[in-house]
Amino acid sequence: MSRDWQLHLDDLIGAAEKIGRLVAGRDLAHWQSDEAAVDAVLFNLQVIGESLKRLPPEQLDLLPPAHRRDPIRLRDLIAHRYFALDASVIHDAATRHVPDLLEHARRLRQHSGG
Repeated sequence: MSRDWQLHLDDLIGAAEKIGRLVAGRDLAHWQSDEAAVDAVLFNLQVIGESLKRLPPEQLDLLPPAHRRDPIRLRDLIAHRYFALDASVIHDAATRHVPDLLEHARRLRQHSGG
């Protein structure tokens, strides 16, 4: 039994909101010194990428191109090349790109009847 795509979108939104709380008010050094926060951000970035993989193409196409492919590529990097991660790239994604994706995902959810 497959899940409704809107539940995957809800997962994405929830993960993005968690990331926002985990990096709020923290510069790279402060965030990086908190191993639990780093691990939680990495996990939630994976949830975002996996959730995007589960959206139907017609819904995914409503997101800007960078929000369709970059989080999925980042998810694959975290899962398969974890040893090559750069904390500054992860922090940048969490503080700059995730909030924009969250805004677009919320709009998509709102327009989908949620």
